[in-house]
This record gives sequence, C-alpha cells and structure tokens, in this order.
Amino acid sequence: MSKKYKILRPKPCVVDADSKKLELQPMGKIVDANNDHMVANMERFVSMGWAMEVKMDSVEETVEVPAEIEPVEVTAEEPKRARNKKGHLKGDDKSTPDVNEAWEGGEAPKPKTKKKTSKKTTKKASS
Repeated sequence: MSKKYKILRPKPCVVDADSKKLELQPMGKIVDANNDHMVANMERFVSMGWAMEVKMDSVEETVEVPAEIEPVEVTAEEPKRARNKKGHLKGDDKSTPDVNEAWEGGEAPKPKTKKKTSKKTTKKASS
C-alpha cells in the first residue's frame, strides 16, 4: 500500500526518476507516493514543512451513521415594542412591576453599555 501526502505549499517535484519529469505540486493536492523516488521526495517535503502525510480510509472502512436528531434553527430575535390596535406604542403599567407591558413578551431588553474613554491630559511646562 502506498503512502499519501497532502501538499501544504506549492513546490516543483521530480515525479519520475527515469524521465526526470518535473511537475508543480499545487497546494491541497493529495499525492500518491507509489514508488521509492516519490516516497523520498515526499519525505523531504514533510521535513521542510511543505507537505504532510495523510491517512486515507478506504470505502470499505467508512461507516454511515444516520442522524437521529434533526437540527433546529435557533434565531435570536430582538425584542419588539408592544403596540395597541391603532399601531401606537404602549407604555409600561407601573402598577405591575414584574411585567413590562411596553415590550412584547413582558420583558425589556438590557440596555447597551457604552465604552468609557478616558481623556489623557498633559501638564504644561511652567516657566
């Protein structure tokens, strides 16, 4: 069984010792080192950080696992202001402190905090 390598940096490589054919190995390509010359080249590529050896599973070794749980799409909705029948904004009823009627769902959003910037001052030299 031949080793497989993934090219991390595009580099030229002699692929056959007999014909001295030089090929550019593009980034991301999976190279099948099926002869001693390619194995030696790929080992040099690995030592230089230009490639890495990869382990490939054959089709017979892979197993499909059925998904048991369907993914649920979760969307974070912004709170909306409550409106009356005419479309005007409702106000909060102060007699019910645990529910905010001005917002749909009865809960007001948390206020956004502003970043405080400190102003740097420099002392003037006195003469």
